[in-house]
Amino acid sequence: MTEVGRVVSINADAAVVAMRRSQACEKCGLCLSSGDGREVLLLARNDAGAGPGDAVEIEISPGRVLVAAFALYLLPVLMTILGFVAGNSIVGGSEESFLPIGLAVAFLVVSFVAVWLFDLKLRKTARRDATVVRVLPGEDSGGENGGDGSRKIEVVKLGG
Repeated sequence: MTEVGRVVSINADAAVVAMRRSQACEKCGLCLSSGDGREVLLLARNDAGAGPGDAVEIEISPGRVLVAAFALYLLPVLMTILGFVAGNSIVGGSEESFLPIGLAVAFLVVSFVAVWLFDLKLRKTARRDATVVRVLPGEDSGGENGGDGSRKIEVVKLGG
């Protein structure tokens, strides 16, 4: 997946890039959202040698999006079903028992905690799934179209 944004700052071999929030952003979780939710900040490996203010093209690993979608959507559903089946097998299929429902809810909660811990682990690793692949020519790139056909992106400040 390729996105366009503007470099906000540089830190060693990484660039903080501001870009417009796309539909894929809702599922991924790789970026930090701005206060209004329209833009996101992304930490990307700076292979292109971009500097602050540069308009850049970013390549985001599609594998990260698939893992995030699986962890966020499928894992809780599978764990809920597993909890219900386990509870049902323990009580021998009795319709009077609340154990299957209780285990389904417990497994669901455990899956949410597991997804949260997995997310924390991914955010702490040095691995970057996004890479600045090239600096775009021209001063105005990314975001909304300007009057001259160029694209502009505004830099956002989180928390204020």
